[in-house]
Amino acid sequence: MGKKRQFGKTTLGKAEKWLVEAAKKAGLDIGDFEHETTNDFVSHVMNRHGNEAIESARSQVAIKSMDFGRIPEIVMDPDYVMVGARRKNEDIVIYAKKMEDGTAFYIEEILRGNHNRTLRGKTMYKRKGNIDEKMFETLAGQNGKTDLTKAKIVVGRGRPFPR
Repeated sequence: MGKKRQFGKTTLGKAEKWLVEAAKKAGLDIGDFEHETTNDFVSHVMNRHGNEAIESARSQVAIKSMDFGRIPEIVMDPDYVMVGARRKNEDIVIYAKKMEDGTAFYIEEILRGNHNRTLRGKTMYKRKGNIDEKMFETLAGQNGKTDLTKAKIVVGRGRPFPR
């Protein structure tokens, strides 16, 4: 049996005021929450979305280790955000940010434990090219596992989604 790897996490900063307000409109209280990633998150993303051949076949761009350093930029200044979505009975936040090599999607789960009130990285992937608001909404729910019935969409730094 191999040695079990120690769990590690990295705090990225507090949730921005505009995100807290958008979440409140979706019925979620994340006022004192911080963004964080874990070594399990990094392993998951690299295993699921780090292979160039597989990602290219999915019309996606492989995640590289340097992409993890872009997460603070994605959560603090995204192009699109969806709050109030649910996946596998978990509340999630979905971000999209246009990058030089495609559009990064970053998904956080909302943890509400007594000692861990956190927006924790769940997964990350990149699509080829840029997307618009309608495509963001379509892609956010395309896996059939994400419930968007109570979701609210925000366009970058709290600007309301045009309907």
